[in-house]
Amino acid sequence: MAMHRISAARAARSFSEILNRVKYRGESFLVERNQEPVCRIVPVAGEKSLTTDRLEEFWKALPRPDPEFVEDLRNCRLTIAPKTKLEI
Repeated sequence: MAMHRISAARAARSFSEILNRVKYRGESFLVERNQEPVCRIVPVAGEKSLTTDRLEEFWKALPRPDPEFVEDLRNCRLTIAPKTKLEI
């Protein structure tokens, strides 16, 4: 993703918005004063926000359960929660 160039004045006026864009969208900003770079505002390395696209990628990358998995879950449930009917 490209780094956005913004003036220090604009950064000061919209600091909260900039932080949200960095945190939730992973955007980066180069802050300038008199067209000279002063600092960068970038996401923390290694920290990625969870987007629906990333969740979908993660979900698709998970190994698929084998055919016996459903039966194993059913057996676990039966041993943990006894079969009872609620009487109303």
